[in-house]
Amino acid sequence: MPSAFHVAAAAVLTIVMVASAQTTAPVPGVTEALAAKTDLWGELSMREPNGPSYAFFEKLLPPLRYVDTPFRHYPIALAAPLGPRKGRVVSNGSGINLSGAAGDVRWYGFPLGITIHVGPADEVYGSDLSKLEGPSFAEGYLPIVQMRYRGDAALAQETFVPTTAPFAEHAAVFARFEIPEGKPSTRVSLAIESKGAFAVKDGLVVDEKGQCLMWLGEGWTWDGASKRLTAEAGAEGGGRPLLLAVFSHPLANPSLGKLDQTVYDKLRGDCAAQWEQWIARCMTLAVPEEIVNRAWKAVVVGNLMMATGDEMSYSAGNRYQRLYEAEAGDAMRALMTFGLLDLAKRMTNPFLTYVQQGLRYHDAGFKLQLLSHVYWFTRDAGFIRERRDLWRPAVDIILNEREKKSGLLPKENYAGDIDTQVYSLNSNASSWRGLRDIAAVLRDMGERNEAEKIAAEAAKFRAAIVAAIGKSEFRDVDPTFIPIALFGAEKPHDPITASVTGSYWNLLIPYVLGSGILDDQRTRATLDYLHTRGGIAMGMTRFHQHSGLFANADGVDDLYALRYVQTLLRRDEVDRALVTFYGKLAQGFTRDTFIGGEGTGLIPLDAHGRPMYLPPNAAGNALFLTTLRELLVQDQDLNNDGAPETLRLLFGTPRAWLEDGKTIRLEDAPTAFGKVSVVATSALAEGEVTVDVTPPKLAPASARLRVRLPDGWFVTSASIGDEKLPVGDDASVDVSARREPFKVRFGVTQK
Repeated sequence: MPSAFHVAAAAVLTIVMVASAQTTAPVPGVTEALAAKTDLWGELSMREPNGPSYAFFEKLLPPLRYVDTPFRHYPIALAAPLGPRKGRVVSNGSGINLSGAAGDVRWYGFPLGITIHVGPADEVYGSDLSKLEGPSFAEGYLPIVQMRYRGDAALAQETFVPTTAPFAEHAAVFARFEIPEGKPSTRVSLAIESKGAFAVKDGLVVDEKGQCLMWLGEGWTWDGASKRLTAEAGAEGGGRPLLLAVFSHPLANPSLGKLDQTVYDKLRGDCAAQWEQWIARCMTLAVPEEIVNRAWKAVVVGNLMMATGDEMSYSAGNRYQRLYEAEAGDAMRALMTFGLLDLAKRMTNPFLTYVQQGLRYHDAGFKLQLLSHVYWFTRDAGFIRERRDLWRPAVDIILNEREKKSGLLPKENYAGDIDTQVYSLNSNASSWRGLRDIAAVLRDMGERNEAEKIAAEAAKFRAAIVAAIGKSEFRDVDPTFIPIALFGAEKPHDPITASVTGSYWNLLIPYVLGSGILDDQRTRATLDYLHTRGGIAMGMTRFHQHSGLFANADGVDDLYALRYVQTLLRRDEVDRALVTFYGKLAQGFTRDTFIGGEGTGLIPLDAHGRPMYLPPNAAGNALFLTTLRELLVQDQDLNNDGAPETLRLLFGTPRAWLEDGKTIRLEDAPTAFGKVSVVATSALAEGEVTVDVTPPKLAPASARLRVRLPDGWFVTSASIGDEKLPVGDDASVDVSARREPFKVRFGVTQK
């Protein structure tokens, strides 16, 4: 990112103070927020009435918008569910399937792309952002992209990829251009870029082999000299809309007939219906904050578009369109926890066979963790046994390759981007966690002999790791610093992102927190180190690659905050977890399309937006989905034996969600104990909140239900029918013994 942009944007935002939506107190600008070692904005949000909120974070910064390509505006990847190929729409409406810079391997190219011009001045669609409305999704979440441009002429644009053959397999991006009602007609011109020769005939654009690259509706005329298609767009409800389809992969032997409004509407309707069916397969979730309801559906759809068949991809349309063990595994697990259990089982095999050079031990641990998570949600012992030949090598690696002297696994790469060989706390902790987890699974399956052998080795392994931490941690700094590279190979980072290694430490230490290897004291110290040494911004992991790579300076790599926020929720530090939830929703996603990148710049490039690196990102979506799910329902292993035993309901909900008259609805939510349903209805004016619960089939050792009320309100009593329930200091009640559906009435009062 050019430093000139940094200086200009920072100078503006240093003197501009943003007013909070809930108070009149000024909020510091981005320069001050970045200079602080604490999460300045996050901590201010926690002091707001009812704590962190979307409204607080939304206006702090311009939205995410720019990428490092000639088309500059972030791409929206479009595909059928699990589709083999992906199309690309530029988010300002300027083009379809436009390629990245020549020779830039970061972005996948297409056989043909179009740039869209409009009006008598031949203006590129969306070139003046002040005149652009959108982009947004149909119904707020369906992958049918809609926008309007009010440049020299008014023109509405809609694009989507059908979910039916042959268009789904070829990721054909269908587009409709239409003049809003009451506006004059205007000229639309399509400039074509192509890797090879092509011809226009009989309503098709074809390559030298006769394969279809574009399918044209009526009204388009071809000018060979300018390599442009032109047409006159008519008004909505009056003149004829303009239609076309751009094939992301050539269609051989095309026999397509006429592209007209009837064909378009049928494909669009089928597309919407099939995506609604996928959403219906998820748990029912409706909270009293509409942007959250739109977001979770949009990012579930986004991850299903990024996936290719049974393989969960990290991204789409760029070099990250591939599997990574931990990151893509989180994306798959998020889909599982939202109800797509059968899909998760189908997606498991690629993770078990995945190999990444230099991270053998890291991957082995996450293979076993993922497999164990699938087991607890499905309780399918046959599924585990059928794949023994795939997961057993990961167990053997961990059992057999640890060093006798240290008890640890041998050195491996510090990180995927840092090939320095180290004794890695991340790799060792993740591998221990995987070993312990698979032992618990085998025990539950009845394979006790094998389970106890593995569990005994896991206990020895844990002791060796804890001993290594004791030899490696820096207790002469406050808070104590725990390195990733053990035995003196890494010094404390202060501030954390001042170096490349420090930035990557920031991405890896949440994995260590999530592994459970650290005791309470070391967990607290590590969280405090993150919070006081510049590790967190708006609840997200800060990152600076120090390489000039676009969007990876003075930014966040929010997808790595997942286990950080899970650690907070496990410790019941709800407000800090809500900082992450709303920080990601407001500033880690694009507006109205809910797309995030692998890296997100915090300093704007101009008043319209900030940079992002290689969007979309399935693991960033998983951060949002998993956090949302765990605000509502948590299945926890609080005794650290590898088997979940605790169920928490409504433990992390924002206080505003139970304002008077509001309802939280969660139905058929999968957990490690079976499906659970919870519907909370607030009637504060009547002095009560009622919660209807359908418990899971399997009884957790402990189950508790809590209502988090708006500020100033308190729980005074709880009952099920005539039975009075003791209310804990945290406003929760014990519902462990309940096996049938029940209703809890919480008496509430305002003080």
